[in-house]
Amino acid sequence: MLYENLYKLSYLLSTPYDKLHFVLQDIDSFLNQDITEEILLKKLLNFELRKKFNYSIENIKFKYKYKILHQNNIFLKLKFTLEQSFLIKPFLNDVISASVKEYILIIENSNNKIKVQFLIEKEENPILYDYILNIDLDNIRRLPSINYNNIYAKELTYIRSLYKQFNVVTDKLENSKRNSIFNIADACAYAQQFALNPNPNYKYFDDNIGGDCSNFASQIINAGGINKTNTWKPYTYPWIRVENLYSYLISNNIGYKIPENNTLSQGCLIQFYSPKTDRFSHTGFITYELTNGDYLYCCHSYNKLNYPLSAVFPIIYHKLRAVKFY
Repeated sequence: MLYENLYKLSYLLSTPYDKLHFVLQDIDSFLNQDITEEILLKKLLNFELRKKFNYSIENIKFKYKYKILHQNNIFLKLKFTLEQSFLIKPFLNDVISASVKEYILIIENSNNKIKVQFLIEKEENPILYDYILNIDLDNIRRLPSINYNNIYAKELTYIRSLYKQFNVVTDKLENSKRNSIFNIADACAYAQQFALNPNPNYKYFDDNIGGDCSNFASQIINAGGINKTNTWKPYTYPWIRVENLYSYLISNNIGYKIPENNTLSQGCLIQFYSPKTDRFSHTGFITYELTNGDYLYCCHSYNKLNYPLSAVFPIIYHKLRAVKFY
């Protein structure tokens, strides 16, 4: 029963809003109604932003796995990982986009019936995710209440103004440029090769030791032709930490912040600010520019391959800063 219902959940999470009519027939028997409404509202928001950017996602495939973390007489807590792949039409018809999303589910078992009473996605709320991940089920008297409906409803209302342009956090002045030593094609090739399956020649940093996003970004930069130094090499702080990597690139004139009046471009390092963490806490790398004004990026920690930037900014991350290499 659990496997069958998790398949239904995977199908629901992977299906676009406009194709949901045949998915919802019996999902309410497995999902708390509030969770179902939240998922639908998020899907509607994503559907509206895709209309605004004039693209659709096709050829969707998914696979999932789960691990039971804890169970008692009432609840079952499990880690649920969903990998999705798709094509972005009408752009890049032969370029695969993909993501790996991690969830914590708490499922209630009552009268031999199971129902998901709590669901949290890691990237959307990493602090709450970690809290639920580590809490003992026996200590839960009442499940945390999450109401994203007002948040997503507000973003739906203001979606036209939200996506007028990608505003990035930048310095006022751009440093003088020199002849480029950074090979964007090589960097993008590396990013796409190892986005979903990390390079075994490097240590992978899981979340217990800070995450792998900047470690992966440093590998991409190195693949693009920026040489390692005694300061920037595996696994120094400038190599593996968001702020230290940014400071190293700027202070050593390897890259510069994109000025306010510039747009992002292929080959840019991007760093994300989340109000949940109140800091720049995540790093990615832009692999494609789309003619609709959107961008595709790769990253680790929330592993993504050629993923639309508009799907996370400014919905999940409210600010960006970007570094372009000389």
